[in-house]
Amino acid sequence: MLRPGGVEEGLLMNETLMDVDVSRLPKDPMPPDMWQDRAACYGIDPEVFFPASEEDASLALSYCGACSIRDTCLAWALKNRERYGVWGGLTEQQRRRISRHVA
Repeated sequence: MLRPGGVEEGLLMNETLMDVDVSRLPKDPMPPDMWQDRAACYGIDPEVFFPASEEDASLALSYCGACSIRDTCLAWALKNRERYGVWGGLTEQQRRRISRHVA
């Protein structure tokens, strides 16, 4: 059964990117210095991941879409309440929506 906000037993329907099953994210993710060198974004200009608006995030999101450690990155961002930038394939606004629904 779908609850208000699109949450169904730990699954948040993200209308723009993908379905994020927060119950499958790592519970205690390691800090970025332990995994960032394996990320698809490694070596890319950091400004790409801090777009001026949600609409300007498509380049960053495309890197995340090809990343093998996206779940770890997203788990880190959610756990540490990263307020800015694209992390784990989600924008600031999308992460806030997830945080509100799974808190």
